[in-house]
Amino acid sequence: MRGRLWLRYFMSVVGEKDPTKRNVGARQWTEFLGRIMDEVGKRMNCNIVRRRPKNKNLSWEYLNIDAVFIDNTEYDLIDKDSDYDPFALPRAVVELENSYKTMKISYCLWKILCVRAPIRALVCLQKGNDKVAALKQQLENVIWRGSLTKGTDGDLLVIIGDESVGIEAPWRDYFSVYEWRNDRLEKIEGLEW
Repeated sequence: MRGRLWLRYFMSVVGEKDPTKRNVGARQWTEFLGRIMDEVGKRMNCNIVRRRPKNKNLSWEYLNIDAVFIDNTEYDLIDKDSDYDPFALPRAVVELENSYKTMKISYCLWKILCVRAPIRALVCLQKGNDKVAALKQQLENVIWRGSLTKGTDGDLLVIIGDESVGIEAPWRDYFSVYEWRNDRLEKIEGLEW
């Protein structure tokens, strides 16, 4: 599954970071994860289209999605004088949602499921194991009610950070990772961060 490859890169990059860096405000959390996306993109040989608040010259979003991964080989096919990136399907689309609001997170999930890409990932957060479980259930319900994904639509990953774990807790205790399989979000166990 292509999503597992993206996840492996994500975990590798996150695993290189000090877990205490996650204990920041909402804006800094998004900026931190944006830098993670940049590094994942390098490892996947992709250009990352995303908003960069500190560098307005390199900042933009496609379809209001936080991170769009476009294979660098696609750039060899376009006119070098073009003002546009290649009209190519992304390899991955990722939403980084720093709100705890279930409806906002559900909206972010809906956005990425509307894009044709082999990998769709939502990275968000909650406070407490019970809230993580409730969010996972809510996202499953959103998918079921809207018939938002089919087996041939590509891979879907939902990564939920638990802000209630201690600041020194390792990444494996902070993140719960789910994958859409068998018409539900199944937790991926035994991940090596």
